[in-house]
Amino acid sequence: MGIDHGTNYAGWATMTKGKPIDFGLKDYSKIQMPKVLNTIYQDTYDMIQFQKPDVVIMERPVHFKNAKTVVALVGAYSMVTLAALHNRVRFAEIRPSELKMFTGKGNADKETVAVEMQMLFDLDLDEIALPVYYKKNDPKGKFKIGDLQQRMYDPSDALALCWAYYQKHIKGVA
Repeated sequence: MGIDHGTNYAGWATMTKGKPIDFGLKDYSKIQMPKVLNTIYQDTYDMIQFQKPDVVIMERPVHFKNAKTVVALVGAYSMVTLAALHNRVRFAEIRPSELKMFTGKGNADKETVAVEMQMLFDLDLDEIALPVYYKKNDPKGKFKIGDLQQRMYDPSDALALCWAYYQKHIKGVA
């Protein structure tokens, strides 16, 4: 099970023998700190109980924009780790450089990773990189209702974590 952790949104994915099983997105955006940490722990604990993975894979946190980001990401990372430990499930980390190496080029952005996962597994991009649309018209007329605002890449990132782990630890690709 791959988990792309965060305190606003978290992507998750399961894979067996190099094939995706399931994936999705958890929305924590309306829950304030520190209560969101308890919710992340409970959700992850329950998901592990339901999915019964052999291992939980997360990206090792290495880059932070500011102190607030450090607290949020390390908090989420800790809750996922604790949920795995309490379920007696192995925990593994993938470095960002490894993730990009196994899912595209060394400097792959989130969109490139999502497209790689889409092509590799013949998935619908809108399912693994969820579209977010404008809900009201822009006063300057640049955007209108229904225009694509952004994509949420958390599920594709979680799937990429599973794939990178599979490539590195199961297939032994260096």
